Amino acid sequence: MRILKILLLSMLSIFFLSNFAYSYAAYTSNYIEPTNLIKYGSTGTGVKWVQDMLKQNGYTIEIDGAFGNITKNAVVHFQRYNNLDTDGIVGPATRAALKKAIGISTNSNSATSTNTSINAYRYTTANVHFRSGPGTTYLSNGIINKGTKIYVYQKRSNGWAYVKYNNKYGYVSANYLASTAPNTITSTSTLPTFNRNSSNLLTIIQNCKTYYANNNFYYSLANGVRSIPADQSKTYNSKRYVDCSSFVTWALYEYAKANGLSNMMNYFSYQRNSATFASIGASGGNNYLQTVSSLSNAKPGDILVSPGHVEFFSSYTKNSNGTYTIKVYNCGSDSCIKNPGITTSATKYESEITYILRVK
Repeated sequence: MRILKILLLSMLSIFFLSNFAYSYAAYTSNYIEPTNLIKYGSTGTGVKWVQDMLKQNGYTIEIDGAFGNITKNAVVHFQRYNNLDTDGIVGPATRAALKKAIGISTNSNSATSTNTSINAYRYTTANVHFRSGPGTTYLSNGIINKGTKIYVYQKRSNGWAYVKYNNKYGYVSANYLASTAPNTITSTSTLPTFNRNSSNLLTIIQNCKTYYANNNFYYSLANGVRSIPADQSKTYNSKRYVDCSSFVTWALYEYAKANGLSNMMNYFSYQRNSATFASIGASGGNNYLQTVSSLSNAKPGDILVSPGHVEFFSSYTKNSNGTYTIKVYNCGSDSCIKNPGITTSATKYESEITYILRVK
């Protein structure tokens, strides 16, 4: 009887393992996943696993095994954008979200047959978000322009594809991928050449702002409408469009071009959205931007990052009631775009500013 029970248990185990396998793992870390809480002050292999997962999710972070302020800020930022408790502590829920965001299944009921292996190059048929996970709720790490050739590893059952772009891994909607390059929508009229006679950041910002105002640009958040740089932009319904992050991205692109900074120019050669700038701030900066501690230390040309918005700082005044009047170069609305000069920010409190970034 005992032998019969053992045989039955063995058969059941084989049945469950074969019918409830883990889904395709898009990435395997070189470090062992921790089982204990990882938090500020932690060190070791568990921290390296967390840092590796954050890096795969698009954060600029060093894998050194030491959980300091940079790692904590990145964890908090990831938690915020994945609707988790923003305590900066990596427990089971945050570990699961980190894995899920890069395609490692945490659900043992996910069948492997629901996902399709591609392992081939494809072209984007529109400007698409390059996301950290397979869905619109995941952090966008920038825009991949229409017609871009990217490598596709897998098409998932939920309509998202796991891809490699610019030596980084992430997800795009499979609805906007094709095996052949799409026809590119070109401008129906020629825009004046942009003035590139200065290498000074503030002058370049002013020139970019004036260019938008003088060449009849409009404000839009729609994907596929905006482009970088502006003097190569497309027209949609006989109009050209821009928003806050495409303005900041283009100005940084022009600064890099004017100063012969080829790596920086490539980094800003397509739109970096507000979430990307927030990610840079959470990581303590990157190769091109550094963080600034407070508004009192900000200089003209610094980038103010707030939830869903970026703008170039000009000056500020602290009012008697504790609010701030902050002057900026901003393309966050049609009225701002039509104004070639400095406008007033909607931000009234320093606490509304998530990060301040400065060109190195």
